[in-house]
Amino acid sequence: MTTHPIGPRLSPRDRADILIAEYNALYGLATFRMGALDRRVPAAGAALLAFMGSVPVLPETAQHVFLAAIPASLVWLLRTTINHARSFEDLLRRIEHVENALNRLAGDELMGFQSSHPSRLKAVGGRTGAETVVAVLMASIILIGACAVIGWGALPHPSIALEYAGYLAIVTGYLSWLIWRWTRYRYTARSPANA
Repeated sequence: MTTHPIGPRLSPRDRADILIAEYNALYGLATFRMGALDRRVPAAGAALLAFMGSVPVLPETAQHVFLAAIPASLVWLLRTTINHARSFEDLLRRIEHVENALNRLAGDELMGFQSSHPSRLKAVGGRTGAETVVAVLMASIILIGACAVIGWGALPHPSIALEYAGYLAIVTGYLSWLIWRWTRYRYTARSPANA
């Protein structure tokens, strides 16, 4: 059993100062996560445009490499986008917790942006997270469809094209599973002793 040294308890003012410092640090992290999420949509759009414009004019071997690599890269793009959205959700919930703690210390409703936000708890990662994940998912679906169309014409044998279609089906299923898991994510607060 861990024992903590007994010393003077923190005053309400000291507690408020610590919470305000955490609040400011959390908002800095939230800004970073929002920026990371905001960069995902242009990245997905750029991948879509680059793929559609370049693959049909590449030599056959390069087409095959792209046709194999693009679906796998979509898994990476969606996973990292979901990770940022979940992390953003964690920040939003912790900011809400800090607001409530400061309000309790003050005995008044002084802070409430996250704790009373209209979209609170409606989507993992808030509106920004949800919109970004959906945009990346839509770009991924379009790219998988483009891979299917281009692959059907570019692959040398129908049996290889069918195997490729199976690969695309597996990737699509995995992307769907990632979305399913993301929609069920819930922030779980931990006490400092368990963190």
